[in-house]
Amino acid sequence: MSIIEHARLINECDLTHPVILDSNGRVMDGMHRICRAVLDGKSTVPAVQFENDPEPDFVDCDPYELPYDA
Repeated sequence: MSIIEHARLINECDLTHPVILDSNGRVMDGMHRICRAVLDGKSTVPAVQFENDPEPDFVDCDPYELPYDA
């Protein structure tokens, strides 16, 4: 993914959706929202955290071969 595509995703992301953290507090989903919040001068973002991490849908696969909904 190009830097331009990342910039577009950061610019267009919806900050009303919470960031998702794993049970150890690492970001699982929402890094573009975190970047957008920082650029907008926010010091906090909504977040939810798993108590127990779910099993992955895919393991040891090429990210470019994953099915994504457009």
